[in-house]
Amino acid sequence: MKKNTLSLFLLSIAFVGTILATESCNKGTTNTTEKKVSLVHANMNVDISILPSNGDYDSITSFYYKMNMDSFVKSYNSDFDTSSIRSVKLNSCVITIKDADTMNNFSNFHTTNIGLTSGTNRNLYRIAAFTDIVDTNAYFVNIPKSYNPNLAVYYKSDSVRYRFYGNLRRPTTKEINATANITLDITLSK
Repeated sequence: MKKNTLSLFLLSIAFVGTILATESCNKGTTNTTEKKVSLVHANMNVDISILPSNGDYDSITSFYYKMNMDSFVKSYNSDFDTSSIRSVKLNSCVITIKDADTMNNFSNFHTTNIGLTSGTNRNLYRIAAFTDIVDTNAYFVNIPKSYNPNLAVYYKSDSVRYRFYGNLRRPTTKEINATANITLDITLSK
């Protein structure tokens, strides 16, 4: 009888020890903090030089957006930093011509693309593409996102460079001043 009681007692201690060990292991995974935020790069100036003609997918112009991503991330929670950026998805990309006329607008373009590089990843990656713009006067274009990739590796840097490229339907006759508005959905996780 004493052997059975001792065995039951040891079995109970082993069982309680297993439960406590499991609880302490789960504590690290249940304390995860996740935050979803939007980042809007608004009214970025895009100056497009006179374009006499170009080939398929030639670079038209580049424009930069520089910000302190670490400060931006910390503004949501001081425990976050750029290593907390888990996901960045493109939500929208709109380019508007400020001084368009009937000879210089998006009808001049057959295709438009937006590519992305940054201080942490210098490989150009196409994030948005409009592959067949209608030949009618258009003063803004909402460039559809190409895919739905996770762009986090690009935004772990303080400098981001967007490249506007494509090909022309017909030449432009003056420099075109435009603005770009890019909205991103970011998931932060600690």
